[in-house]
Amino acid sequence: MNGGTLAEELQRERAALLRQAAGLDTELLRLRPADEEWSIIEVLAHLIDVDRHWLAQALALRDDPRHVFVPFDDDRWKREHTDVRTAAIATIRQALDASHRAVVETVAALAPEELLRAGVHPRGHAYTVADVLQRFPAHDRNHAQQIAAIRQRLRA
Repeated sequence: MNGGTLAEELQRERAALLRQAAGLDTELLRLRPADEEWSIIEVLAHLIDVDRHWLAQALALRDDPRHVFVPFDDDRWKREHTDVRTAAIATIRQALDASHRAVVETVAALAPEELLRAGVHPRGHAYTVADVLQRFPAHDRNHAQQIAAIRQRLRA
């Protein structure tokens, strides 16, 4: 694996995700299919913080072999972002573009030996920088499917 190949995959998957959210008006972006489910704007806002968190974790693993990977806490995020549906769509989109650009640029700049540097997974095994970064494409695919399902339920 090299950073350039992974960076291309990251860009492809994020573009596919954003296509799922394209063309919707603000009302539909904010609408939840059910009270306990997320709206599309909540999904997009969540990605900003996941981008930042996982990137910070990857760099911490790169820099310190004793670092223990800290998973992203979705439940905490939900508690702390109860009003995100009222945020300006343009602000969310701008922050999402910036967080993703930081991930892609960092990944592309990592040397192969940096990708192989390992810290510790919470379960006690080695966890490399590449292991963290490979989470991004699958995460984006999962949320692209979630957005498609939201659109289907909202018939948007």
